[in-house]
Amino acid sequence: MSADDLYQGVSFTPLKIYEFIRWQSPNPGRVKLNFDGSLQNNSAAGGFILRDWRRAALLTGAANYGSTLILVVDGHALRDGLQATVAAGYKRLDIEGDNLILIEAIQGKSTIPWQIKFIIHDIHTMLSQIDQVQVNHIFREANMAADWLSKYSHSITGTILGVDCGNIALRNVVHDDMLGRTLVRRGV
Repeated sequence: MSADDLYQGVSFTPLKIYEFIRWQSPNPGRVKLNFDGSLQNNSAAGGFILRDWRRAALLTGAANYGSTLILVVDGHALRDGLQATVAAGYKRLDIEGDNLILIEAIQGKSTIPWQIKFIIHDIHTMLSQIDQVQVNHIFREANMAADWLSKYSHSITGTILGVDCGNIALRNVVHDDMLGRTLVRRGV
């Protein structure tokens, strides 16, 4: 539900139990990599999207990883997205994901869980090839394009890497982000 729908025609200030969340574009000259993983039944899949400061999609990726833990799936999705970003030659990068354990492990704020030790090593190796990088945790509501790609990935086998948002549903999510769609996060 968007904040616009929730408070349309209401003339009072919303209670503090709601927080309004939206995807933010990176600063000029930078690109942003959003990633996410998904588990459905025994299927593990992930996706990523790379966008520039004008909010245009530069790369999208989707992969079906078989069966594993969500922490591992998120790690794979980030590693895949980072590999595509490095291969494309981008040097000023913001990374966002909604798995706080993974983000804090990359930032060095927590011990790296053994399940993703080698994935984190690969990620740090690729990060060393980028001139400027910021890694941040975001709420799921600001990660909807990567979330859509991760769920879509359950319907494929292997990996898909694209330059555009060919799927109309994904294109709509990206367009909503471009327009500044605001979502409500309850219970904050």
